[in-house]
Amino acid sequence: IVECVGEGVTDLQPGDHVLPIFTGECGDCPHCHSEESNMCDLLRINTERGGMIHDGESRFSINGKPIHHFLGTSTFSEYTVVHSGQ
Repeated sequence: IVECVGEGVTDLQPGDHVLPIFTGECGDCPHCHSEESNMCDLLRINTERGGMIHDGESRFSINGKPIHHFLGTSTFSEYTVVHSGQ
């Protein structure tokens, strides 16, 4: 359930029920507009990415040390921060 949304997010609002996915869609790239592929240029699976897309930083920490996002969704946590396309 969406608790809050970030600046510029217009397609979701608090209280919406969502299912985080690691093969997200930005809705703008050629792959997202294709009927043949869902490998979004922005949100495709990237096991190297441990933080948020726009700044590469993690939104999680424990004892002051960053914990990195798992496949961009961190769905094993009680709360998570994800791109709206995920």
